[in-house]
Amino acid sequence: MPRNPLLSEEVAKEHFNHLAHTEPNEGNSPDWKPPHRVRFSKKTSAQAEEMKPDVIIVGSGLGSLTTGSLLAQRGWKVLILEQHDQAGGCLHTFEEKGYEFDVGLHYIGGMVGSRWSSLRKMYDAVTGGRVEWCKLDDPYDSAVCTGEYEDPADSIHFYGDYGRTERELKAKLTPEEAKQVSSFFGSLNFTVVRMAGWLVAKCMPIWLRRTVGRVIELPSAGVLNVTTADYMKNTLNITSSKVHGILTYLFGDYGLMPSVSSWAVHAVVFNHWRGGGFYPYGGSSALAMGACEVIRQNGGLILVNSRVKRIVVENGKAVGVQMEKDGKVFRAKRIVSDVGARNTFLRLLEPEDIVKVDKSFISELKQDEQGDLDNKAGMAPSCALLNLFIGLDAPAEALGVPATNAWVVPGWDHEKNLEKFWADDAAELPVAFIGSNSAKDFSYEKRFGKNRGSIMVLAPVEYKWFKKWEANRVHARGDDYDTLKAHWEEKLLKKLFQVYPKVKGHITYKDLGTPLSNNYYLGVNHGEVYGLTHSLDRCWKHRDVLSVHTDIPGLYLTGQDLMTAGVSAALMAGVMTVGAISKPVLASHIHNLI
Repeated sequence: MPRNPLLSEEVAKEHFNHLAHTEPNEGNSPDWKPPHRVRFSKKTSAQAEEMKPDVIIVGSGLGSLTTGSLLAQRGWKVLILEQHDQAGGCLHTFEEKGYEFDVGLHYIGGMVGSRWSSLRKMYDAVTGGRVEWCKLDDPYDSAVCTGEYEDPADSIHFYGDYGRTERELKAKLTPEEAKQVSSFFGSLNFTVVRMAGWLVAKCMPIWLRRTVGRVIELPSAGVLNVTTADYMKNTLNITSSKVHGILTYLFGDYGLMPSVSSWAVHAVVFNHWRGGGFYPYGGSSALAMGACEVIRQNGGLILVNSRVKRIVVENGKAVGVQMEKDGKVFRAKRIVSDVGARNTFLRLLEPEDIVKVDKSFISELKQDEQGDLDNKAGMAPSCALLNLFIGLDAPAEALGVPATNAWVVPGWDHEKNLEKFWADDAAELPVAFIGSNSAKDFSYEKRFGKNRGSIMVLAPVEYKWFKKWEANRVHARGDDYDTLKAHWEEKLLKKLFQVYPKVKGHITYKDLGTPLSNNYYLGVNHGEVYGLTHSLDRCWKHRDVLSVHTDIPGLYLTGQDLMTAGVSAALMAGVMTVGAISKPVLASHIHNLI
């Protein structure tokens, strides 16, 4: 029996019966299998021209789907253009050899398991209530110090009940260290509240943002314009390197070292898991499919395999997009970009179109794109990741892999671990994330059989280690590339077997996704997975540019570059974009969003 399921099998069938049919797996009932591919390829460009859209959205990540869903539900004609062969961005899943893997969503917080949760209400509003949630085990996260660089410690467990986490952690520390832990947990809600002005200002029109917005965002400066390391040391008086390391264990969730990341980002991400972790029933693509169905049922179009060449700007206003394949132009009064700030300003807009955009912002984007990315400050792309996908001949739980994420580090000094690794890729991995979507998803066994399990192992790498092959096509990068992949596979498997030794001997499938895979599937350029790096420049210095309204009338931004890393941040960015485009539409949804 599944652990504490949040929905019955009958409810699951009801939720998925209406969704588009996909090829069933042998031995499973096809009438309720959550689709793993979100395709709308039968829609043609002729239909898009005929509809005369009110809004065109470039990209189909959750920011895009949120914007499109909420607008379409109120009668707006929505056209979404996606370069990949399935919609959803980081929400999509894929199947290989009878296994399913997620690529970007590994868990969600915000107490979405409760229908009273504000975040749950947002997801329901966007997907039409089509998505149910599975609760992860408690603890939802464990930080595992393997001790390569210092004495190993017991795993540190993080529970949905933060009081329990705090008590258990303090029991393992000295009285002075325990005080520092209390200081940290006591600061989280305070930090989140102080970010409110920053969020409100991001939704304002440019003229208002640069006047009234300056006043209301002042309280946010003290938590956004300071690094995680400095705030913890100077404001929270956390002087123990061990305490600091334990409480920054999840820096991989936003991909930046504590010495250069914004404290507010760290605090918000950490606080997000209050109440525990959750996973979509049917996999992460269930979210994308739910939103796509709402858009489709309300007359919207989602075109896949539809790469946009440029945003068309006439007389200083965004008026449409030009397609890369045939040069066709689709026009609309409002254009929304969900492909990240770097792609938007440097690839989709001509130099003459961005003359009004902050010159220092554009200069930093260009400089950091071309320069050395060892230092992830400034406006550099966020970190690149390796992702090892593993298929098992038994359920993950039977091999000792729970529905709990493991963050594996060689020591609690993350800065030192990273410095050693950046200097020599033969050094120990500075952090590895291990999670099992089959253990988290209650539907996995019914869809793929009893003797199946899947695991993902993630770790950061430098893009420059893979750059020489970026011009080569997939499966045509040569023996040297395959040798490099084998080297990294071995390092990731070593971490997996350290934490879960019973898995050894049960692997029937494995494949390594590299930063070049991210480029191909996510439409990025440096293998980055979190958009722009979460530095002080991104979060504070250039907050005006990274807002919903741009300096180009008719062009709006959405997605995680507006907010912070993560799926729920992209969801909230989509809500913000809807409010900027049409306050009446947002107002009409308010009762469903809060």
